[in-house]
Amino acid sequence: MKIKYLKIKNWFLVTLMGAMGFSSCHCSKELAEPQPENPPVQDHGQIRLMYGVPSMNFMIRGQVKDSDGRPVRDIRVNMLERGMEVADGELQGDPENVQRYLDNTSVRTDDEGRFTIQNNGLPQQQVRLLVRDVDGVENGQFRNQVVDMKVEAGDVDRSDANGWHQGTYNKEVKIKLENK
Repeated sequence: MKIKYLKIKNWFLVTLMGAMGFSSCHCSKELAEPQPENPPVQDHGQIRLMYGVPSMNFMIRGQVKDSDGRPVRDIRVNMLERGMEVADGELQGDPENVQRYLDNTSVRTDDEGRFTIQNNGLPQQQVRLLVRDVDGVENGQFRNQVVDMKVEAGDVDRSDANGWHQGTYNKEVKIKLENK
């Protein structure tokens, strides 16, 4: 009997609190004048707080060549996320997850060795590319390599920055592969 009483009491309290919560969300006060969608921001020397996560677009273009300066096609290039570890040209971690990540995020070089990576993520101080030869002996055999690029202020286009979006990192890179 006591349990039945507690269940009824809890149901009543939840219903009452729910009704009170929804009724407090309604505002019947009329606005004196229409408010603009994006009101101008006034700086009163206060810190502006926003809820969100900083983001940045990444646009990395490049060309991969062999040690003789010839373009290399069918090379896979991945932009690594922050905190990913690479040892001896191989991404570290659970093999199944590593392979899935590499397959889902890689781009291939074309006949002229060119590639383009477009990504959106957290702003970084440094961008790392993992360059891998995955086609065997077809176009030569090359060592996997990691290319580190420092994010400089001049490489970031801030014309599209607003709120948490901090702009677009544009970089052109030339990569020279070493033979195995």
